[in-house]
Amino acid sequence: MNALKHIVFGVCALALITFAGFSAPLQAAEVKIGVVNMQQVLTSSSAGKKAQSIIEQKMKSYDATFKKDKDALVGMRDEIEKKSSAWSDSVKQQKFSNFQKKSAELGTKEREANQEIRKLQERHVQPVLQKLEEVIQNVAKSGQYDLILPSNTILFASGQHDITNEVIKALDRAMK
Repeated sequence: MNALKHIVFGVCALALITFAGFSAPLQAAEVKIGVVNMQQVLTSSSAGKKAQSIIEQKMKSYDATFKKDKDALVGMRDEIEKKSSAWSDSVKQQKFSNFQKKSAELGTKEREANQEIRKLQERHVQPVLQKLEEVIQNVAKSGQYDLILPSNTILFASGQHDITNEVIKALDRAMK
């Protein structure tokens, strides 16, 4: 998603610079502008929903696995807190060392899971974003738009400029 923001920002900046250079001739001509809510497109389109579903399923499976590990760590910590005064120094050290080892293992598993989630996003969301770029270009050409901007980079746009639903429908058709 971060890469998309950078791409969108770059495209918007380039478009604004381009239009600023031609502002005098454009004042006489009407400029047709469209606004797209990219987040809504990704959460409402069939392809976006499918990609999000895959990622959410994987996240839920990781959450279930990590919950067991976290519960075990909480149990170990509680045991250390309650019983440490009755243990010898060597037992305390062994229990604390075991707790630290398990905690480090959980941290490693969580980092690996986050990397896997990022890979899933790249594998499933990136093709949708690529197709979305193509779809937006087609919508711009067919609707004779001079400029299409993402809604999250502008301060205000009236509803008449919002073409999000049109883009969602076009993306759904293109991804079948």
